[in-house]
Amino acid sequence: MRNHLLLIASLLFALSLTGWCQSSASAKKNTHSSALADVFEIAKQLEIAPMPKPSWASPSQPPIFRIAWISDLHILDQESIDLVTAACHAIRDSLKPNFTMITGDNCGYDQGLDDNEKRLPQPLRRQLWLKKFLDRELSSPYCIIPGDNWPWGFDQVFGPHHYSFDFGGIHFQFAATDIQAVGAEGCAVFTPESWSWMQKDLQENASKPTLFILHETLWPAAFLEADRTAAMLTANPQVLAVLSGHLHLDLEFTRGAWKQVIAPAIGRSHRPGFKVISLYPSLLLLESHEWNAEAKAFLQAQKWQKIDIPEHLRAGLSQQPITGFQPENRAEMPAAPKQRDDKLSSRAGELSASMMTFILTVGMDKLFGP
Repeated sequence: MRNHLLLIASLLFALSLTGWCQSSASAKKNTHSSALADVFEIAKQLEIAPMPKPSWASPSQPPIFRIAWISDLHILDQESIDLVTAACHAIRDSLKPNFTMITGDNCGYDQGLDDNEKRLPQPLRRQLWLKKFLDRELSSPYCIIPGDNWPWGFDQVFGPHHYSFDFGGIHFQFAATDIQAVGAEGCAVFTPESWSWMQKDLQENASKPTLFILHETLWPAAFLEADRTAAMLTANPQVLAVLSGHLHLDLEFTRGAWKQVIAPAIGRSHRPGFKVISLYPSLLLLESHEWNAEAKAFLQAQKWQKIDIPEHLRAGLSQQPITGFQPENRAEMPAAPKQRDDKLSSRAGELSASMMTFILTVGMDKLFGP
């Protein structure tokens, strides 16, 4: 049991070393690189483990919808392009979901654009390259948000980063922080306008099972206003889960009535992977697909997760399988560029208390839970 506590503490320590609200100076990275590698190996032991297939992972009826979920593409070079292309083709040609969610840290690459596009600022070139790539290689509906890496210019190409809709009776709210300090990961916040919009959207859809989608995790807290965001969701009991990336690990934690589900990365990952989410009458079923180097393909892994839907929230769920992607009740904030405020880096210490709360809460659950 004591080892569980050490693992939880190690995870947070590893994440702090990766640069949560710390300088990205190369000297600091060199100082910590060896320790980070060792501790990251321990943190990986917290990931979702292969398992025998549980009975709830084999429903008797077809799913109402299927969603592919990819995160942390980190497109930077030909190797990462090839890997993300393989994931897109697996989704497009084999899995054929209703739509795909892309949850940030998308693209730092901008080569191969035409002469007019090459004259544009680099952040905009990266977003244009990404849109062309997704439209070509995925060539099916997708919903996308920026992460904390390469968010600049997102609004000019993809539009708003705060939006919501209903699909199959599930309410989806997508969000991204509005202001961040450059070179200080996690030092990011929402604007007052975004806070009002998110709260209003949740209140207006209080009877619908809801998924909140954000690049950074809320639990553990990966940005300055994670705790405040978590409190907002806890005050809206229709929220079933927060779907995030950011940590490049395949993780799941529970906070009160909702789950924090964390997708593995496709790029810059020890085990590239993505997830498929299927809706059934009483639950959302998550399946994992991981890169198999020998087969040179993404194959289904022996991993399953579920998000239960309480009975009182099931009344509005679709009863029959859905073809295509026709979202309803769409709402959005006006598209706006991400703002830069390097003064936010002075608040770096605020994350320490949140990280300690996570260690103590999850650690005690591991120690005294079933």
